[in-house]
Amino acid sequence: MIRSTRSSKKQHMLHVAEKILNNKELELYKWDGDLSELLQNVREKLNKVAEGWSREEKNHCLEETERSFQYSGEILHLILS
Repeated sequence: MIRSTRSSKKQHMLHVAEKILNNKELELYKWDGDLSELLQNVREKLNKVAEGWSREEKNHCLEETERSFQYSGEILHLILS
């Protein structure tokens, strides 16, 4: 299921690139190395940053992260419609 989600996101990005970037793929969507390793490294770094945070600060960060994904989804929807 995770692969289909990633694949679906990649398809959305390609569709956006097709519509507004003349089929160019942004460097942001390219990476060197194994994606699962890269994601694990990012998780570890994020956890290290948040080690000293209070539960309230962590909850606030999670809420803002959720909000940012909602807004980016809405933007994608508008671009693709």
